[in-house]
Amino acid sequence: MSDLKVVPFKKNDDSEWHNQEVIRLLEEALEYAKQGNCQSMAILMIDSNHDVMDCWHNGNFPYQMVGALESLKTDFIRACIEGR
Repeated sequence: MSDLKVVPFKKNDDSEWHNQEVIRLLEEALEYAKQGNCQSMAILMIDSNHDVMDCWHNGNFPYQMVGALESLKTDFIRACIEGR
């Protein structure tokens, strides 16, 4: 099994500015990819105007990407519901 990295979800206060956290996570992911540890990726970004930018690359095993997205969706929904 691959070495998975888990990033916990938490509901944030809407008044916070999250730009620095987005940049930090992207830089961390880029460093990880530079080490040659990645074959697939998916990115979803939503700006302050609610415009969505998304992209993905799947190098192999599409079922792994679908499973990862489903897990991410479930964790996100749970964090939003429990964070209220």
